[in-house]
Amino acid sequence: MYTFVRARTSHPGRRQRFTALAASAALGLTGLTALAAPAHAIPAGATTAYVANASDNTVSAVDTATNTVIATIPVGFGPQGVAAAPDGAHVYIPNVGSNNVSVIDTATDSVVATTPVGSSPTAVAVSPDGGHVYAANLSSNSVSVIDTATNTVSATVAVGTGPDAVAITPDGAHAYVTNSGSGGSVSVIDTATDTVTASIAAGAFPIAVAITPDGAHAYVAALGDSALSVIDTATNTVTSTLPTAAAPFAVAISADGAHAYIANANANSVSVLNTATNTFTGDIPVGSGPQSLAVTPDSAHVYVANLGSNTVSVIDTATAAVATTTPVGRNPIGVAIGTTVAPVPPPVVTGVSPNTGPPAGGTTVTITGTALSDATAVTFGAGHNATAVTCSPTSCTAVAPAGTVGTVDVQVTTAAGTSAVSAADHFTYAAADVSVALAASPAPGLLGGKINYTLTVTNHGPSALTSAAVTTTLPTPMTATSSDCGVSAGHINCTVGTLASGAATTRHFTVPVGLLSLNLPYSVTATRTASAPVDLNSADNSATRTCTVITSLIISCS
Repeated sequence: MYTFVRARTSHPGRRQRFTALAASAALGLTGLTALAAPAHAIPAGATTAYVANASDNTVSAVDTATNTVIATIPVGFGPQGVAAAPDGAHVYIPNVGSNNVSVIDTATDSVVATTPVGSSPTAVAVSPDGGHVYAANLSSNSVSVIDTATNTVSATVAVGTGPDAVAITPDGAHAYVTNSGSGGSVSVIDTATDTVTASIAAGAFPIAVAITPDGAHAYVAALGDSALSVIDTATNTVTSTLPTAAAPFAVAISADGAHAYIANANANSVSVLNTATNTFTGDIPVGSGPQSLAVTPDSAHVYVANLGSNTVSVIDTATAAVATTTPVGRNPIGVAIGTTVAPVPPPVVTGVSPNTGPPAGGTTVTITGTALSDATAVTFGAGHNATAVTCSPTSCTAVAPAGTVGTVDVQVTTAAGTSAVSAADHFTYAAADVSVALAASPAPGLLGGKINYTLTVTNHGPSALTSAAVTTTLPTPMTATSSDCGVSAGHINCTVGTLASGAATTRHFTVPVGLLSLNLPYSVTATRTASAPVDLNSADNSATRTCTVITSLIISCS
């Protein structure tokens, strides 16, 4: 088995490819891909340098806190470049010898997908929104556009001869591709249409490109001219040509935009450029044959892949000196910095308010908890989706759907899963059948005849009664007194509090007969006017009793 390694010779205008015999001739493709993925899981939030080892067909994951290799990840043949997604969740590796791109999950440091692209992919770049990866295919003179949602090629863009590097503007609108073949140019791709909209002469053998954080300039390493070409991205013209100390092989710009770092493979050094003045401030000795470099997000360190010494040099930008050197795999040729994404926790529901409502639904409920953002569903029992759902990290508002009488679990579903059921997420569809009964008992008297009424309120369930109101209407000219109900002109207003299913309670009022006309019937009606929870049976909500006063000594009721 042979592994392809892309390397640049001392002659600035030529490219050389060489093959290196694998460590064991018996190790075939099957044996290589069967290498175990690392058991080590990278802690969430850790910053990691990913180094492509061209002759080992692996990527070394270097913990930037300790500058030690914590994982070695098998990829395709001849990994050349590295690019990390903006959210740090994935790293993309172009494999020049197998014509594909390996996708590494940074949480587990393992390959989770492999995407076929064009011939001899040498470099990749990820769009700022993470939605697409652009792979420069050196031998097919094209750029493959990979949709990261499916890890499939969604477009292929023809560019110049020998595309060798690619960078994307911070707004994601354009991709700049260096074409190192005859003529030497930079193709500008409109990412909205995946078409080339400009071609810029940017020096001989342009081999690397980096774009400033403000998107105003692209710095191109013109290997054949031993210079940096500075492109104004507004006009797509070269505005400056900066001679370098040696033939530049790679360029990277700090996150603050203050400095550019240039890898001088033939001089075993990294040059530092002040981007405000476009002047070089010094050269830093590194390992043998530096081929690529990456700056940490805090701009404090630069990681340099040294092809000839199988190491990574870590430059302290404050001192402009190498702080440490880390051995990696054979022929390290690409490097990028990624930050492991913290796993998104599943949602948790800690409260529901109000926690009861009618079976017909329609109750607006506030659900409290954690990790509730971007909920895809809120359910009240299995299969019953709430409507009008709006969520923040700690709360959701939702309108309860219709349900059957009883208690259900309110669960929130996000991309990370569905909240576990608990007593805290209960919502009760409640209904109480409140019946009203009215009894009338005559109390004759020569001077003080009266009628005593007893109102009985019964909760037939199934839910407990929280409250109820019963209003009794008196015909004119009846008046009444009561010790446990409110009295107003023509009405007796009685309230009932909590009442368990199957329980009953009574209220009383008295009507004097002295003012009543004789020999006339008087009908008194008691009606449930309100209750919580809802009463679904209206047939037993009222009762009427009729009494006839013949004299104060003769009163009959039915």
